[in-house]
Amino acid sequence: MLSDKITERRILLRRFLREDTEVYRIGKELGLRSVDKYDEEYRRHQRFGTHFYFPSKDKEEILEEMVSVVSDEKLVEIFSRLKPEDWYGVGFRGNFYVYNERGELSIGSALEDVKKDVFEALKHTGERGYAFLKAIVELHEEGRWSGDWRGASYSDILARIRRICGRLVLPAPRDFPILKSYRIYYKSGSRKYPSHSIPEEIIPAVKEALEEWRKTYHQG
Repeated sequence: MLSDKITERRILLRRFLREDTEVYRIGKELGLRSVDKYDEEYRRHQRFGTHFYFPSKDKEEILEEMVSVVSDEKLVEIFSRLKPEDWYGVGFRGNFYVYNERGELSIGSALEDVKKDVFEALKHTGERGYAFLKAIVELHEEGRWSGDWRGASYSDILARIRRICGRLVLPAPRDFPILKSYRIYYKSGSRKYPSHSIPEEIIPAVKEALEEWRKTYHQG
């Protein structure tokens, strides 16, 4: 269970601690040695307004160290102070951490709420929504999300839908905003390289809900 919590904490920090200046300051609060070599650069940033950033590899190492040493109590205090912006509009609804639309981080599980939202979304999207979400889940489990963009390409999704359903079941245009409104889907990537994602922390709950819905669907 601890490794699952660590994984969820990693997702949480990578999603919401986007500003390098914030990462630096939190690293100093936590006494992380990995940020010390940036002290002079940060002082220049404060004094002259120069741009401050970490090389991507260094930032990954700093965040990884942060994941391993920060306590839940400190995390709640950090999020309460920073109230980081929810860029994707999906919050964070994991089995260990919940970050709501009011900018409040709490310790606890929201996975049952996620499952309810999946069932509600599928009332409107039916087999189309089921196949679309299941395709994204399977591609994630196979490690086929697109690198830094953290999502599945539409062509890969459609190919997987054909395998899942035995035929091509195209999502309707209205399905995307419906799934997004329940915070179980968001469009990721970039304008040039778009991709489609499910928040990683809710994937176990989404997968379970899809399996339950499919059994009911077939019985009906």
